[in-house]
Amino acid sequence: MTNLAELTNNHIVELPTDFSGFTVDGFKDEFESLATAGHPTITLDFSKTEFIDSSGIGAIVFLYKRIEKNGHKLALLNVTGQPFKLMSLLRVDKTIPFIDKV
Repeated sequence: MTNLAELTNNHIVELPTDFSGFTVDGFKDEFESLATAGHPTITLDFSKTEFIDSSGIGAIVFLYKRIEKNGHKLALLNVTGQPFKLMSLLRVDKTIPFIDKV
């Protein structure tokens, strides 16, 4: 895991315990706003997240593509358990850094 403590102006978004299906739908507007807000770094905090599915992965990839195109960064904080296993299997960690502290 990487440490992004050196980056400033970090906007942190805490994700829910279950980041799938209908829950992801509730984040669409927030992710759209984040994609256009111009934050140099956005961190998605997985500290409480115990489950993620393809909808959650898709939302993260959507956000990543939108902010990277503007030269900004996305990091995933405290990814453990099932989310870590699924995202590692899908090699998300090869594109979006997993961090253990901000």
